[in-house]
Amino acid sequence: MKIVRIHDDSLAQVSYLLGCPTCNECVVLDPPRDIDRVFTAVQAAGWKLVGAVETHVHADFISGLRSLVEEHGIHGHISGESGALPAWTNACTARITAMHDGDELAVGASPSIRLRAIHTPGHTQESMSFAAVGEDGKVVALFTGDFIFAGEVGRPDVGARLMGGTDMRVAARALREALLKLDGFAGEVALYPGHTAGSMCGRKICRLPLSTMAIERRINKSLRCANDEETFIDQVTRGFPDPPSYFSRVKQMNAIGADAHAIPTPDRLHAADFLALSRTPGCVVLDTRCFTRFSEAALPNSISVSVDAWFASVAGSYLERDDRVLLVVEPAMMEKAVRVLFRVGVDHLLAWTTPDELETLPDDAFHEIDIAEVSPREAKQRLEAGTATFLDARLCAEYEMGHLPGAVFAPFTQMPQRVAGLPRDREIICYCRSGKRSSLACAYLRSQGFKVANLRGGYWPWAGRGFPIEVGAPEGLVYC
Repeated sequence: MKIVRIHDDSLAQVSYLLGCPTCNECVVLDPPRDIDRVFTAVQAAGWKLVGAVETHVHADFISGLRSLVEEHGIHGHISGESGALPAWTNACTARITAMHDGDELAVGASPSIRLRAIHTPGHTQESMSFAAVGEDGKVVALFTGDFIFAGEVGRPDVGARLMGGTDMRVAARALREALLKLDGFAGEVALYPGHTAGSMCGRKICRLPLSTMAIERRINKSLRCANDEETFIDQVTRGFPDPPSYFSRVKQMNAIGADAHAIPTPDRLHAADFLALSRTPGCVVLDTRCFTRFSEAALPNSISVSVDAWFASVAGSYLERDDRVLLVVEPAMMEKAVRVLFRVGVDHLLAWTTPDELETLPDDAFHEIDIAEVSPREAKQRLEAGTATFLDARLCAEYEMGHLPGAVFAPFTQMPQRVAGLPRDREIICYCRSGKRSSLACAYLRSQGFKVANLRGGYWPWAGRGFPIEVGAPEGLVYC
C-alpha cells in the first residue's frame, strides 16, 4: 500500500490518500472542503479515487465528503455509531455506507488492502479510527482522525462545550476505553493522525508528521496513564485551550451537511467601488493589514486580522455565517485567505482590494480607531481609580497560571460571545502575553462601541514590576 499526505498548514489538518499500487485505486480519509487539492494529489499519484472515509463530524473545518459524493459520485463511508447520519445523505443512500466497529472496506478492487473500522469515542461519540490491514492480516497503519495525535490525545471536552448534553467525565472515560483497545497493536504500527502541532483539537501535539505505537507508548502521557482511570480523567479534562467560537458553527454545518459548492471567487475592486460596497447593509470588511496600518486608517465596520496561524480562528469566530465579506489583502495572499475562510464555513466573499489601493481613499473615508497603549503603571492607576477593567485575551491555562487583578476572562477567539457580559461604563484594558492577541480583541471591542486600551507589552511587564497578580481558573470553572 502507499499513503499520500495532504497537509493544511493553516489549520494544522491532514487528509490522507491510501492507494493500492496494484490496481492504482485509492480512498481519501477526512477530505477537506476544497476538494481540488484531493484530485490534484490523486492525479499526481497516478491513481483513481474510488472512496472517501470520514473519521467523525469535524468542528475545526468543513468536510469535503458531501461534494465528493454528490458531485463526483464517490462512495462515502461514515461512522454509524451515533445513530443518525447527516441529513444530506438521505438523497444519496446508495453511495453512503454507515460503518460500525469491526466493519471493513477494500481499497479499490484488490482484496489485499482493507480498512477496518475501530470505534474510538471520546473526542466525539461517533469517532472512528481505521486500521489498514495487509494481505497477511496484520495491521500496518492506523488512521486515527482526532482520537490520538503525536504525543497527545483528542480533547474530550469539545462535545460538552459545543453541542451540550455531553458530560466531560463520561467522554473522558469513553476515550480511555478506546485507548485501551490499542494494547494489542504492535509497536511498528504507524499512526497517521488527523492533526499536527498547532491544532486546537489537541493540547500539546508534537511536531511529528506521524508516529508509531512504540513512540506513543514512550512519549504520550495520556496514553501512558490510561490504565488508571482517575489519573487519566484528571490528565485529559484540564489544560485545554478554549476552542474558537467558530467550532460550534462548523460542527453544526458538518452535522447537517454543509452546502456543496465551489470555492468563492470575489471580485477585484478599485478603492472607490470597494468603499461604496462596504457601506451596504450586511457587509463586513476583513482587513488583513498589520495592526499599525489598520489603526491609522480603517474603514467603518472593519475587522482586523492577519493571514497568519490565527487567521482561521479569528476570522471564523468574528464573522457571522451570513456576513457578506470584503477582503483587504495582498494579492500574493488572496487565494490562501479565500481558501481558509471557505474551509471554516465563510462562504459569502463578495470582493477584495489591496492595502495600497485602499489607502488611496481620502481621509474622510476612514474612522479613527483610537486604541491607546497604556503602560503597566498607567493601567494600575486607572484600575485603582475605578475607571478601568482588565480583560485577559489569552487562553484558559494561561489565565489560570496568573492574571491581573479582577481580569475578565475573554479569549480573543471568543470575543463575539463575551461582549454581552462586558462593562460599558468604564475603559477596558486588554492584555495577552505580548500584545498581538489583545490588539485584535481591542479592535473588535472598539467596533462594538467599547472604550478600550491595550496594555503595552502584555502580561509580563506588569508581573515583572511586582504588581499584584491573581491565580486560579476563571469564575465558574474549577480548573482550565
